[in-house]
Amino acid sequence: MPRDVPAIHRFLKNSGRLDFAALESFALSHDEQEFTRLLQVPVLMGNEVLIGTLTTRVGDATVFVPEEPDIKKRQILLRPPLMHLIFPFIKQSDSERQDYFTIGRGEYNDFVLPDYTISMVQAGIRRTGANRYLLHHRSATNPTLFNGRRSDQAEVFLHDEDRLTFGRYEFLFLSPSALYCRFRGVELKLRIQNFLDSLGKADHDALKNYAIRHGQEMFVQLIMNPSFVGSGLFRGYSLERSSEDSNSTLAFLPDLTLGAQSKQLKMLERAIYPLVVSETEETSHPVLRIGRAETNDIIMPEGSISNRHATIDLLGPGQYRLTDLGSTNGTFINNKPIPKQGQDLLDGQRIKMGRFEFLFLFPGSLYLHITPENVRR
Repeated sequence: MPRDVPAIHRFLKNSGRLDFAALESFALSHDEQEFTRLLQVPVLMGNEVLIGTLTTRVGDATVFVPEEPDIKKRQILLRPPLMHLIFPFIKQSDSERQDYFTIGRGEYNDFVLPDYTISMVQAGIRRTGANRYLLHHRSATNPTLFNGRRSDQAEVFLHDEDRLTFGRYEFLFLSPSALYCRFRGVELKLRIQNFLDSLGKADHDALKNYAIRHGQEMFVQLIMNPSFVGSGLFRGYSLERSSEDSNSTLAFLPDLTLGAQSKQLKMLERAIYPLVVSETEETSHPVLRIGRAETNDIIMPEGSISNRHATIDLLGPGQYRLTDLGSTNGTFINNKPIPKQGQDLLDGQRIKMGRFEFLFLFPGSLYLHITPENVRR
């Protein structure tokens, strides 16, 4: 992520906020890719001012008591009243901490909110090496709320449409794509994590129903990254383990009399593993681990899959590299073993691991793969 984003500067006001009308006009006249290339960084977008009572002065702010004590389940509007308050995560000064953004009433903050229910320094947001963002709680008269609650953690990861309450003001955390959807009147409803089980596998029926109900545009917004999709099971033989070593990987020998062809099984089509980065991933290039062990991001509990079978490096938008970790049965792309240094993945390629074959499908291809032809739109 660049430390400076010159293209977006023409939309910035002296207050550090974006010119709402100009940015909306750009979104309505350009496609999503052009919009995200322009903005590049997430934003805090104003949601609403909470109704409540101002009481005593404590410290550097006035205590605010909301009229509605339980604000956890309030509906988020697609075009909220404070939508024009948009703060991009761009540093306004050449401070030493270019990866840390402060929010508060003081003019020295990156995001200045001039209201007496907000402390001079209310909260901070830290950008990680992997360009993830964490809300950092600071001591304040009116505590910062995360999705309507006080968080027990010093830092929490932020996702699209998370609600952050500073004093009596509520903001939404939005990625460039999520902000673009709002300008275009498209509502985000769910995150892909809502569809995953503990193995990293998606609920096939729920994903298919979502695709049919919402269409390709919303499905692609939900998935975001490619997926491994079950395709076939190879015929062959698995060598038995010794009784003393029940945790070792089963060596798999293909049945060459049948040409080592995979068998298409309907049940395997239900195995969909989206490439979802771990919540705690902090490296510049996130890495997804695949294997039989429970410590992996994608867990395939089958004997021919090694405990640590392979990794996928997320090198950048559209760039994914598969590397075998010296697995017992190897990793293949289109029936050819991948080199030691790994191999870049392309949409539609066939991936073989142990006895299993997967298709590597980008979100648009996955949509076409799982939806009936008569409902595609």
